[in-house]
Amino acid sequence: MKRPALAVLVVVSLVAAAAACRQYLPQNRYLRLRTSAQMRSTADARGKFDHQRHAKPLASLRVTCLDCHRFDAQIETSNEGLADELSRSALFPGSTPCHFCHRESATKMTGAPDACATCHENLRPLRPADHDVAWLKVHGSMARVEPERCGSCHRQAECISCHQSRDSIQTLVHERNFRFFHSIEARANPARCGSCHREDFCIRCHLRGGVESLGR
Repeated sequence: MKRPALAVLVVVSLVAAAAACRQYLPQNRYLRLRTSAQMRSTADARGKFDHQRHAKPLASLRVTCLDCHRFDAQIETSNEGLADELSRSALFPGSTPCHFCHRESATKMTGAPDACATCHENLRPLRPADHDVAWLKVHGSMARVEPERCGSCHRQAECISCHQSRDSIQTLVHERNFRFFHSIEARANPARCGSCHREDFCIRCHLRGGVESLGR
């Protein structure tokens, strides 16, 4: 094979490899897999609503079609397919009417399930954008300012489980190689370690690893 042809083959291979890997980023708390439009869509939940199943509870609240749907959209097109698509889009009420009865609030109906997975199979689109960058480091201050916002997705038991789970190194909090440099942070701020780990946890881990003294 001639050199020019070989060079072209190498370039084409590199471009193909780059294209295949383009959707990926290193997996850590800051960099995530780039999501497609389909992963960001909540369309999976739209087909879950059953009018017949909801007829009785909605009637008890005197909810009519006009409370959820709008019929005043003006569609001017001779394309039947486009007109049908626009009509369906205009009639779709969005998530507000659903959340009015199902989410924990003053308007929630007794007996109405409040779990997101009741309608959503793909929970990725429900993740707020501000959760994608350094959220573990800043979520505490946000939770103190808007605790009700956290409560719209997370139960308090989830917070307690994560914050009070002791004697365990979880990759939720530390990177997988944290044990190789954790002594630096432990010396700089031992009280921070103590918020999750007891001293005997450190001692047992050091003894298993053959580290005789914690002070060295």
